[in-house]
Amino acid sequence: MLSILRAACALFVLIGVGVTDPVSAQQQVSGGLAELVDDAAPEEPLRVGVGVKITQITGVDQKAENFGVVARVRMRWKDEALAFDAEELGRSIKTLSSDEFAKRGREYGVHIPVATIENQQSRSFVKSSVVTWFPDGTALFTEEIILTLQAPDFDFRRFPFDHQNFYFRIVANGPTNFLKFEPLAEASGLGDTLGEEEWLITDHWTEVDEVEGISGFTSSRFSLGFSAHRHLFYYWARIFVPVTLLIIIGWANLFLEEYRRRIDIATGNLLAFIAYNFTISGELPRLGYVTFIDALMMSVFILSVASVVYNVALRRLSMAGMEEKARAMDWHTTHWGYPLLFIGTVVVLRQIFFVDGALIPFL
Repeated sequence: MLSILRAACALFVLIGVGVTDPVSAQQQVSGGLAELVDDAAPEEPLRVGVGVKITQITGVDQKAENFGVVARVRMRWKDEALAFDAEELGRSIKTLSSDEFAKRGREYGVHIPVATIENQQSRSFVKSSVVTWFPDGTALFTEEIILTLQAPDFDFRRFPFDHQNFYFRIVANGPTNFLKFEPLAEASGLGDTLGEEEWLITDHWTEVDEVEGISGFTSSRFSLGFSAHRHLFYYWARIFVPVTLLIIIGWANLFLEEYRRRIDIATGNLLAFIAYNFTISGELPRLGYVTFIDALMMSVFILSVASVVYNVALRRLSMAGMEEKARAMDWHTTHWGYPLLFIGTVVVLRQIFFVDGALIPFL
């Protein structure tokens, strides 16, 4: 707070003395701010332990690239100004709401570690927020909060075989020479009943790094991250098995000898695929790039159209008196051409979308 006031005074002084060159003024203001922050900084920054535990995941919105959580945030620090005599007071603990503690802290010069949830995307609902401190000056801030967090790191190119990283990030409002975060491992993690059925959590971790904060200076940042992948049974039951059956129907159709009958069945199969594609399209993420499932569906669609065109071509050859040529071509296509084409398509898509060579996790 003191450094911000001094910086504001420096800006007013620069304007008052009539600095007219905007670039020069900006350089002087920036340099003055940095010097004032360095001058006002204490010998040692306030070290604050930070922990976040996510107890519920209220939802993952793939189209908006965000997710909702219920989380418990904890901060722990020590300030001699908070120390008190437990025997004289008659108890060994003091507790205030966060708002009341902030008000009294400003009055008595107590250090208050102010921070911002960096990737918060909407208004939050605070269920509980209190500060508790002990005779030696150790303070513990605890808050339970419901909010929506942005997830710009989502990458759905391998959908639905994608693995995603989720983050809860807290950045200090002051520079690192005033405030530094340290992870509280015992207070960080994920709850046992998150309530999210689509995703399977595989790992979680904490990390502290430095980024540009809202003050414009380098600030400390705490992150709770966790990785997850999807439960695949749903996609097998709703997408992959039906698509495989449509492909098998198209292949079985080639064993019929009557070309006109083939054309009717292939056309009906194509219409069934179009209707099915419209049914599942609402469940797929709408993105600006092609995912694995998009490419697979387009490939199956092209294969279905090609099957109709192929049977029409055979019909035309038969009517033109080239029955033997049509049957010879059809034998090769039926017995190995069609299945190899489908298998080759899957292999090519695997190479495109899984370039690291990892096997597609079909189970």
